Amino acid sequence: MIQQPDLVFIVTLSVFLSVLALLLAVKSFYNLWRSGDTGGRRAMRACLIALVTLVPPALLLGQITSTPRIHDISTDLETSVQFNTVMGNEQDILQAQKPNIRMRMLDRLGLGDLIVQNSLGTDAVPDMLQQISAYPEVSGRQYDSAQDHVLKAVLKVLKDQGFGIVSISGVAGEDVDVSVEATARTLLLGLRSDLVVRLRDEAEQTTVDIRSVSRYGRYDLGFNAKLIGAFFDALDLEMRNAVPDAPEE
Repeated sequence: MIQQPDLVFIVTLSVFLSVLALLLAVKSFYNLWRSGDTGGRRAMRACLIALVTLVPPALLLGQITSTPRIHDISTDLETSVQFNTVMGNEQDILQAQKPNIRMRMLDRLGLGDLIVQNSLGTDAVPDMLQQISAYPEVSGRQYDSAQDHVLKAVLKVLKDQGFGIVSISGVAGEDVDVSVEATARTLLLGLRSDLVVRLRDEAEQTTVDIRSVSRYGRYDLGFNAKLIGAFFDALDLEMRNAVPDAPEE
């Protein structure tokens, strides 16, 4: 219901208030020890609430430091899978105008890489060296089936996995390339990624490649690679269970 830049601001504010609560609680314990002041139980409750609040941001920070600085993952590193239509990217109000105090504050705190809105330009090419090093298992698929049959399986998998299909470019059986563009969300926070699945007709085979781009932030925390892996696992299963193509007369 909110965009990622606002989420980062809210989390940053909660971390600041939690740290402040811890400092005040420590001051209360000091006063209790030196002067016998009251309020020890309330100070202890404040410590517990602050620590619980700090756990999720700490885990997120640990995940950021342990994953590469990648937000654009593609199974075709030679010919980038391109977005052919205008995706449903709502232009972030905070970035459409001059940066306000929230954006400037986050940038000064070194959190600019978490709030930048990524481009879906057709000339964008993923960082090949980083991707190969971090996610060597990410690769496309080639199926011994007609393009239209593979397209049906792709659409079914996207629907079953809860992806929002935005558009289909090209006509199966007539165009060499058919592209399906969709959007995905992470399970807990609902952070968005835009993806495009390309089906290339190669005689009696169909090659499927996919590209997934995080909508905000330079770090995807490994989400796009996991998304691609889960998609192809489901597509492989769907193609194995599909009825074989009928032979041509």
